[in-house]
Amino acid sequence: MAQASKRLIGALQASAGGLLSSSSGLLGGFGHSAGPAPHVSGAWSLGACAALARSLATTTASASAAAPAEPGPASASSKPESGAAEAGEASSSGSNSGGESFSTGFRKVVSERRAGQLGALEGVVHIQNTLNNIILTLTDKQGLIKTYTSAGVVGFKGSRKSQPVAAEKAAEELARRALKLGYSSVQVRLKGAGSNKQYAITSLAASGLTITSLADVTPIPYNGCRLPKKRRV
Repeated sequence: MAQASKRLIGALQASAGGLLSSSSGLLGGFGHSAGPAPHVSGAWSLGACAALARSLATTTASASAAAPAEPGPASASSKPESGAAEAGEASSSGSNSGGESFSTGFRKVVSERRAGQLGALEGVVHIQNTLNNIILTLTDKQGLIKTYTSAGVVGFKGSRKSQPVAAEKAAEELARRALKLGYSSVQVRLKGAGSNKQYAITSLAASGLTITSLADVTPIPYNGCRLPKKRRV
């Protein structure tokens, strides 16, 4: 019994000496919570060791109650997927608050310039034919104009703009610009009277563009506006 008491006293004395010498905060908490510190120099009695043990327990409990709780390694590693999901939700909420939304999944992004180099774009060619000229416009699926040309742009003047050769040259120029922008296939929409539209369509197909659809969108009045009076000759 005496030997066991001596071993307990020696162990408590060694642990208390290390704690008292290494932590000033622990000494301050010990002084406030447990009153005057027991005498640690010289020989220790069993009662002094017990008092020191009780004061250390009280100080440790108060320090743990004041410190914020930190998640342990087991809880942090047990749910990595939930943490990633929460991070994704936080990032999405932050982006939505800024006015833009971004997807966090994997997706293949091809820029318009890269798609133009690959020739994977599809556009719409609007052909407006009048009695004196022909106008061709290339747009995307949303209706944004990419380029345009006409008989006058390719060098025809006056009455020559209404000739079939002018329509062919204008269509060739539009096809060249479309291929340069990366449009390999187009939808053709025809508008207006005249027979030069068919020459323009043939020239578009011969220049390398693939025509996927052909539609006539000429507006037709159903008992609409009154026609002008006949011309007197």
